[in-house]
Amino acid sequence: MLIHPSHQPAARQATRAVGVLLVLLLVVMGLPSLPGMKGVAHYLPLHMALETLAIVVAALTFGVVWSARHEQLPRNALVLGCAFLGVGLLDFSHMLSYSGMPDFITPSSPEKAIHFWLAARLLSALALLAVAWLPWSTSASRTYVVTLVALVVVLVAALHSLFFFAPHLVPETFVQGQGLTAFKIGFEYALMALYLAAAALLLWHMGRPRSFNASGLFAAACVMGLSEFFFTRYTGVTDIYNMTGHFYKVLAYAFLYRAVFVETVQQPYNLLRASQRQLQATLDALPDPLLEIDDEGRYVDVRAGHVGSLAAPINQLLGKNLQEVLPAESARITLAALDEARQQGFSRGSVVALQVPDGNRWFELSVARKAPQPGQDPTFVVISRDITQRLESDEAMRKLSLAVSQNPLPIVITDLRGSIEFVNDAFTRTSEYTADEVLGKNPRMLQSGKTPSATYRGMWTQLKQGKPWQGELTNRSKSGREFTESVLIYPVRNAEGVVTNYLAHKEDITERKLAAERIQQLSHHDQLTGLPNRVMLGKHFDYVISQTNALAVLWIDLDRFKDVNDSLGHNAGDLLLLEISQRLRTSLQDNATLSRHSGDDFVALLPHTSQDEAAKLCTRLLDVLAQPVQVAGQEIFLTASIGIAISPDDGQQLDALLKNAETAMYRVKEDGRNSYRFFTPEMQAHTSRALALGNALKQALPRGELHLVYQPQVSLLDGRVVGAEALLRWNHPQWGVVSPAEFIPLAEANGLIVPIGEWVLHTALRQLRAWLDGGLPMMTMAVNLSAVQFGQAGLTDMVSQLLRQTGVPPEALELELTEAVAMKTPEVAAQKMQELSQRGIRLSIDDFGTGYSSLSYLKRFNINQLKIDQSFVRDIGTDTDDQAIATAIVQMAHSLGMTTIAEGVETAEQLDFLRARGCDQVQGYHYSRPLLPEHFEAFVRANLQARKQKPTPSAQANIRAHAVETAT
Repeated sequence: MLIHPSHQPAARQATRAVGVLLVLLLVVMGLPSLPGMKGVAHYLPLHMALETLAIVVAALTFGVVWSARHEQLPRNALVLGCAFLGVGLLDFSHMLSYSGMPDFITPSSPEKAIHFWLAARLLSALALLAVAWLPWSTSASRTYVVTLVALVVVLVAALHSLFFFAPHLVPETFVQGQGLTAFKIGFEYALMALYLAAAALLLWHMGRPRSFNASGLFAAACVMGLSEFFFTRYTGVTDIYNMTGHFYKVLAYAFLYRAVFVETVQQPYNLLRASQRQLQATLDALPDPLLEIDDEGRYVDVRAGHVGSLAAPINQLLGKNLQEVLPAESARITLAALDEARQQGFSRGSVVALQVPDGNRWFELSVARKAPQPGQDPTFVVISRDITQRLESDEAMRKLSLAVSQNPLPIVITDLRGSIEFVNDAFTRTSEYTADEVLGKNPRMLQSGKTPSATYRGMWTQLKQGKPWQGELTNRSKSGREFTESVLIYPVRNAEGVVTNYLAHKEDITERKLAAERIQQLSHHDQLTGLPNRVMLGKHFDYVISQTNALAVLWIDLDRFKDVNDSLGHNAGDLLLLEISQRLRTSLQDNATLSRHSGDDFVALLPHTSQDEAAKLCTRLLDVLAQPVQVAGQEIFLTASIGIAISPDDGQQLDALLKNAETAMYRVKEDGRNSYRFFTPEMQAHTSRALALGNALKQALPRGELHLVYQPQVSLLDGRVVGAEALLRWNHPQWGVVSPAEFIPLAEANGLIVPIGEWVLHTALRQLRAWLDGGLPMMTMAVNLSAVQFGQAGLTDMVSQLLRQTGVPPEALELELTEAVAMKTPEVAAQKMQELSQRGIRLSIDDFGTGYSSLSYLKRFNINQLKIDQSFVRDIGTDTDDQAIATAIVQMAHSLGMTTIAEGVETAEQLDFLRARGCDQVQGYHYSRPLLPEHFEAFVRANLQARKQKPTPSAQANIRAHAVETAT
């Protein structure tokens, strides 16, 4: 990590010292044999000398801190000093308990000495860790210091009692002749870890601006850690490792003392010198003359950044009296200011005029009494500020005040009680009062009663605090005309800074206000219904959501409203929207917000509304909307689809709630309209998948992901394959096989069904041509047409062109239409069917019986075949209703000259029933699933071969089995 610049000088010294000692440690440990490896001669005196030195340094550390305890030392410095008081005492007992020393309370021994040693090391490690961890910003109280010393003394006394009288409670640390125990070595390593942890924290502090001598403490922690390493190596209490460890400990104490000394003694002096330099720089930077004058009026010291503002050169001022240098009047004023400062401690505001090198100038005196040293007379510090420019500005302001009366905007000046003292001409024109009629009166005479009283309270609160106030007031002129004014009122202060008056700038903004309100109405409300638009809805939502999270959002969409516009015109549609908005508004509670979102979509925000309450409200709204509406002389019946999103479960932002409510509304549309639905996460997943599928479908055709399969259509007369129905399939590389029931509606909705439908028709015709060229007998290719395709202009020409391109006879193509497509606009459908039929193209009605058909129109349509929907075939063996419907369809078709085909035939029972009722053709899994082109060709050839052999029922079963195997 980077060392902060404030630590770098000390950090470099500390790291160099630690580096040297670390290298020395490695050298000592790397040598194979050292003198004294087994023991140092006369080690006891050397040990006493080293320990005595360490004890002295520890005592000095405590002494330095203790002597400075009243100087607001940081707590950490006191913790460190008091802790090393205990360390010194423990080291002293360690020295007296060393092997070879006289008995110290109890017999001296290596074990006893090690106990005191480990206690001292643990106390020092914890102290270093504490001062590295705790903040250095707070100072300690006297009670804190006394308590800390007492705790250290008590702790040391307790340790002495333990080691003197109950040493058996302490684990064994040294075995004579064997060396250190595992506990001793482990304890030393634990001490090393504590020291290194403290060093790491101190290193972290060194990366930040200096608040204490972290570098010195870092060196002390590192060296103590190195010292402990030696005490894990010795085998005898007098060997070289023991001695080197003591040497490192003394060095660590020295680093510690240095850090404490710098923090408690040297650093305050450094700060004092820095403060003196800063003070000197401040004095040098002062733009005004700074004078020191004694009690008798003599100049003692003079400092001036610009001598042109002094009455005389500096050397001519020092030692002279004010009366000798200044004009009599200026000297008198200055002496009076000194006298005031002598009595009160300071004096401000006295102004003198002097002729100085810069010309005739005016100076404002600020005088402060300087505390004298014992036995000396007081002196005064005087700042002489040039206020000439300010006075000139005051004169300019006086002149400007003359122009106030000519200001085109009204200006009013009042006293602190609000009595009018001045009005300009513009005020008299606006208020229609003369100046004599308003002077001495309160401006409340203009109040119209339409400004809230809270506005006036807020105004006076600001003004009494000496702050300006700005706002709008609705006032009334002398003639009774109401007008709105934008008013800025601010306090006027005299030279002493005391508020003496209030000045008001006023502007008649009545016309601007009316224009702004009109713009606001246009930009935030729907122009047709007057309801809030989307922008205003957002503002209402922000207010409501700040009050409560319980909120319901309704998305209301009118069903088939476009039909009204298309049939009756947009004026009628607008009238209908007005009536619907009125019904919705009167059906909602007062705290609800109704917005016209777009077209025939309305959004309602319902605060404090639960799911049950929202459901009841939607039921009531649907009933209200279902009532007939008279528009343009016609009675119109409308329904609506409502989606509901509940906050916070369905979202906490307006956009999310609207999106989810709209999603729920579209689910209602899919389920048949005229109802309501609550949003669920499954709807979102469905919508997301639909969006993804819709986007992917746009690339499906060019990427070759679409293909056709063909389901055989079999004649019940002789069992031969007479046709095939082309069915579209989509195999997506990510989602696999996508159901036609899922992607066909998407294609119809986004218009892709037109190019896809043309591709399907073209591909099916080319495939039929290929089969015919391959030797298969003539058959019919059935292709489904969607409502969008059927409504396309030029459909007949497009189909005829594809027939010509592929060379397929028109009678070999059969276009399938649903009942809904045919009956949507029967007259147009009949015309288009006639055109297709005249070209020789066959037509059939798909899913017959599931919609609503007019038999009169059915007779007029040029239909060749009716397809019985599989819903009637599925239970035809057991359901008498299905049997009756199927029988009726067959008989009706035959009576109209049409053939019939049943789809979804899966069992022999179904087949037998349909054959018995005279159905002409069937298709379904009983014969074959939809097949790929090559498999379909194989199926047809197998059918031809079987018919040539006049197959038995078992052969028929083999053909069907072959078809199933081929399909799978």
